[in-house]
Amino acid sequence: MTTTKSPRDALVTGMGFCLPGRGAPTATPGQFWAAVEHGESFLEQDDGTYFGSVPLDFDTVADRLPEIPPRFLEKYSDIHLYGLLALLEACADADLDWRAGALSEAAVLAARNATADTIVDTYLPVLLADTRTISPREARAVLFRNVLGAVMSDVETTQAGLVGSTGPSYTLSCGCASSSVLLGNAARMIAAGEVDVAVVTGADYWRESRLRQYAELEERSVAGTEPQTATLVHQPMRPYDERAAGLNYGNGAATLILESREHADRRNARTYGRVLSQVTARNAQPNLALDLTGAGAARAARSCLEGFATPDEIDYVNGAATGDRAFNAMEGNIVPAIFGERAATLPVTVQEAVFGHSGAPLGVIGAAATFLMMRHGHIAPTANCEKPADVCTFDPVPGTRGRAARIDLALSLNYTIGSVASAVLLGADDD
Repeated sequence: MTTTKSPRDALVTGMGFCLPGRGAPTATPGQFWAAVEHGESFLEQDDGTYFGSVPLDFDTVADRLPEIPPRFLEKYSDIHLYGLLALLEACADADLDWRAGALSEAAVLAARNATADTIVDTYLPVLLADTRTISPREARAVLFRNVLGAVMSDVETTQAGLVGSTGPSYTLSCGCASSSVLLGNAARMIAAGEVDVAVVTGADYWRESRLRQYAELEERSVAGTEPQTATLVHQPMRPYDERAAGLNYGNGAATLILESREHADRRNARTYGRVLSQVTARNAQPNLALDLTGAGAARAARSCLEGFATPDEIDYVNGAATGDRAFNAMEGNIVPAIFGERAATLPVTVQEAVFGHSGAPLGVIGAAATFLMMRHGHIAPTANCEKPADVCTFDPVPGTRGRAARIDLALSLNYTIGSVASAVLLGADDD
């Protein structure tokens, strides 16, 4: 294992969330861990459907963001508010006073999953506006929302503006792997000395009513006997379980703050661990169909480990399968391709059935969960997995208890339709 400490190491010093919860959004690392530790799920709604809802109270949000006049804040979409709230929680966790300029030179990076609902909800009012009767105030509101929404989930524009950042600021889009890739970008910026602090956020928004329509369309499109991707509304998602039938979606945002070691040491910051390496790869195919061999993800993982660790030194893998049979089968091929015979006893778990398949935040959620497992010496189980499927060539840690374990090195995987794959190597930072 080659993990020599350097002043330019990328350390995670803060995490914050705006994710589904029980009665209120999951916001703090403590609340996040309390749910993940035993695989609690927040997806079942009062009407018996399954969706990760994150309700927002405008007055509460406005109270937390007095810097933004209410007349502007009311024009922000839910996805922007999710991102802002997750950022506030991460800053509080890292003990960074953004109001005093602590993020004035930080990189502010956001992940995009190109959710159609965000586009529709902001652009449709422009198309439907009657220019003969709309008032100037209403017209400004419609146009302002469109400017923010036209760039879809570019929450980094609102985040960077709030904290007054003059550093690098952009949005990256490669589906469900987006925030995972951004962790690598942030770590490379820090290693190169471009920045000392980087904020990485994934945020996404889905409208539940449209998901119902989407699920019905999907059902009509299914043909053949190959594993299919599937949207579930009326039953829970069950990653790695023999009853796996598809995925439940979820809204929300998750943020990690990364700092150089020298910057963190100067302010005596508490750290969760290190982002050691990240690699992105893709299967060589000319379409959006899944390559169930997972060749791209396995290649990304091997490259990610190179120069840092051998597969035998990895203690845990945070997976990316969703409860969808196709992705489960693909991951069942990926893990032994990386770890060989050792795969059979290697713990591989996911947290998607806790908060739902949220798209852009998934890379941050997986990394945050892994760092907290390192801190607590406990491998969290795969939520909603009770009877592991035959495709599991690894140990999905079923049930709700999890298990005690020391984790020094972990691999976090993310991939998406189109076969883009990201692998991130995460390490503990114990003295």
